[in-house]
Amino acid sequence: AELTSEAEAVAPRISGAGGAIIVKGIHDVAVRFSKCCNPLPGDPIVGFVTRGRGVSIHRRDCINIQKMPQEERGRMIDAQWEAGSGSGWESYTADVKVFASDRRGLLTDVSRVFADADITIRSLNTKVSKQGMATLEMMFEVSGRRQLKQLIEKIRQIESVIDVERSTG
Repeated sequence: AELTSEAEAVAPRISGAGGAIIVKGIHDVAVRFSKCCNPLPGDPIVGFVTRGRGVSIHRRDCINIQKMPQEERGRMIDAQWEAGSGSGWESYTADVKVFASDRRGLLTDVSRVFADADITIRSLNTKVSKQGMATLEMMFEVSGRRQLKQLIEKIRQIESVIDVERSTG
């Protein structure tokens, strides 16, 4: 999507940040990141014009965007990250699910990856099935997609971890 000269960078307030979103053809509008998919700088994104709350930014692979009724799709607009977003000190909420065979020390090993990267886990929910499969749902702050990718790669190297995936809504 090509930007017109009317496009303007809008800096949403996200954890004291400077990551800006460019929304095609809209001026002076409130922009917020949707909590269903937590877009990060570098993610392909789309804007959704809400009723009364400005533009909500979603990842293009967000389940809510994918399942949006046809009659609502006209409210979607082009959006993209401003060059340089995610390269500074701003932070963005990310959430992942970790799937693993349960074992003693699993949570310690996963937590160590975050401690070593100096990242605070904001939320953690762990469930273990009767078959011994652990699911860890985690929410934390990262500087962008690159840092998240590095974390996921390190978590995948942990003994008994089967997979790690980002939530899509």
